[in-house]
Amino acid sequence: MPRSCRPYKARTKGKVERPIRYIRESFFYGRSSASDDDLNAQAAGWLNHVANVHRHGTTGERPADRFERDERAALRPMAGSPYRRLGLRQAEEPERRRAPATVEVERRPLSIYAEALQ
Repeated sequence: MPRSCRPYKARTKGKVERPIRYIRESFFYGRSSASDDDLNAQAAGWLNHVANVHRHGTTGERPADRFERDERAALRPMAGSPYRRLGLRQAEEPERRRAPATVEVERRPLSIYAEALQ
């Protein structure tokens, strides 16, 4: 039976979290960028010249070759129009606090009965 991984615990996720470390150590360390566009351009170059052309340790294949062989045919075209927007609900008025309810029996408050029992 599958088990859920604990949130915020990278050590329990193994191969799912490993690419994050690879990207951090191989791409981000020692790199600076002037803007988001510059960083995106650097990332595209890194993907094309480093990440997708090295031999994978487990499969022994280049990721770009494996993608072309196994994955590209399974991709579907993007949607012609954007997805339906999710509407935000209007905030509801908070309920007004009511004074504690008082219970009266035959028009007498319950405190009278409590006093009578003593």
